[in-house]
Amino acid sequence: MNYVIFGQGRTGSTLLVRLLQSHPQLQCDGEMLHPRALSKYRSRWLRAFLRYFPEPFVLWRASRSAKPAYGFKLLYRHVVFPARLLFCLRWLGWKIIHIQRRTLFDVALSRKVAQTTHHWSDHDASTPDDLHLTFSPDEFLDQMRWSVNILRQEGRALHNIPHIPVVYEDDLLAEADRQRICNVIFAALQLESHEASTTKQRTWNRPYPELITNYAELQSLTETDQGRALQTEWELLIHRG
Repeated sequence: MNYVIFGQGRTGSTLLVRLLQSHPQLQCDGEMLHPRALSKYRSRWLRAFLRYFPEPFVLWRASRSAKPAYGFKLLYRHVVFPARLLFCLRWLGWKIIHIQRRTLFDVALSRKVAQTTHHWSDHDASTPDDLHLTFSPDEFLDQMRWSVNILRQEGRALHNIPHIPVVYEDDLLAEADRQRICNVIFAALQLESHEASTTKQRTWNRPYPELITNYAELQSLTETDQGRALQTEWELLIHRG
């Protein structure tokens, strides 16, 4: 039984991948369609082909797996036509797992920090302890709008496609919930239950209010008319998803 984890970055997808990978009968190739992953292919024509027509490549990778359950992580902009890819995989019997995060502010802030520092996953001991970041309120609002637009596109891609919803705050934030959601996914993949664990560390040891000098200013944007409207649409999209 094969699967794909679909969503946008900064929603807990890496944590979910690590938890699922703890099952001995499951393989996950991560973001194999990310441009960085495809850069190993020297031909730009091949890289372009894989972005437009990833289906044969995905099925080829799945056929090479020795595990009963094979999957990968797909972010919306990895391919040109994600809806077509998801429809094709679902038609072939793949399970679609849609991961989301309930709080728009947290998604936008996490992405802004990652984009600025180029540090996307796990704590980096080389990061200076005195690092401080400051973000423009206008640019942060743009990041919130971008995140909402991506979630809107995800909903369209998943229209009429059965999927397993995973919400970070409900299913992954507390360790007690992680085993429950993993058991749901293991069962959907026709695997026996197995202890789900990971050694993944938090990306930053310091909380964002200490890392970001104008954290309070950015947080206050959620109380503006624009911020409320964006959060309302975000919550509505999460509910639909």
